[in-house]
Amino acid sequence: MDASVDDLLSFKEFPLINEASGSQSAQININSPQRTLPSIDDEDDEDGTAKENNSAKGGSIFSFEYYQGFFDVDTMIVVDRIATSMIPKRAPVNYLKLNIATNPDLYGPVWIVLTLIFTIGISGNMASYLQNTGNHHWRYNFHLVSYSATAIIMYTLLVPSALWGFLKWSVRSSELDIDEDEEVGTPSLLSLVCIYGYSLAIYIPVSVLWTIQVSLFQWLLVITGAFLSGFALLTILMPAVKKSKYSLFVVLAIELAHFALAAGFMLYFFHAPDVETPVETPLHKAITSVVVNTTMQSKNA
Repeated sequence: MDASVDDLLSFKEFPLINEASGSQSAQININSPQRTLPSIDDEDDEDGTAKENNSAKGGSIFSFEYYQGFFDVDTMIVVDRIATSMIPKRAPVNYLKLNIATNPDLYGPVWIVLTLIFTIGISGNMASYLQNTGNHHWRYNFHLVSYSATAIIMYTLLVPSALWGFLKWSVRSSELDIDEDEEVGTPSLLSLVCIYGYSLAIYIPVSVLWTIQVSLFQWLLVITGAFLSGFALLTILMPAVKKSKYSLFVVLAIELAHFALAAGFMLYFFHAPDVETPVETPLHKAITSVVVNTTMQSKNA
């Protein structure tokens, strides 16, 4: 019997395909993508007290890999840290915890220290040449490089070491206001060396300007350089310094040491010593008059 028009236009239910049958059909996976949960080590790396230079800790102290982590920075990080060491209030409050403590480097400090050593040595000899204009016996003083290297390296290593030890000894051990998310402990020695190394960057252009033999201008450069760099240094270290029982003393010591370094650079390597003209004393005049009178009497005789 032929199907009528009504049968052709009516809705019918078709049986479902049996999954057990050999027929295959296309399938679409609608399950949500699975996300890999971070491991415990990754959570430790994201914490404020993260491990510093995990790759460096894995190797021996005599291996190249041990020191490779200390130089694991790119150009933008170095430029940002140099600018932060020169511009006060540029660093946020948690700059020490989030930027320095998580990845302290020695790449920037090493290059800044080496550049400053040779800049002071060359500029100091230029200042000496300008002070002795017309003196044909002037010679280049190679010892200025050794003197500047000794002063800069001792300052970069000894001052952070002393500050680190003093903060370890004088930090408050109060358990009343401890907040795990906000707490900033004593910075590591490597972090302090990194901060102090970058704080010397401002003296590279200042040492070139110190060759201008104007005493007032030289002292203005000392004050300006020490204030900008010292204030920026103090802004970065303040979250850790304020936890010390002697925070005021630490602040004064940091600023005075930074000013003393700048003043010492200028006075020893660039400042022209004041040359006093010899004053003729009355005794010298009396001896001269006696010699003249004796000579005249001998001629008259």
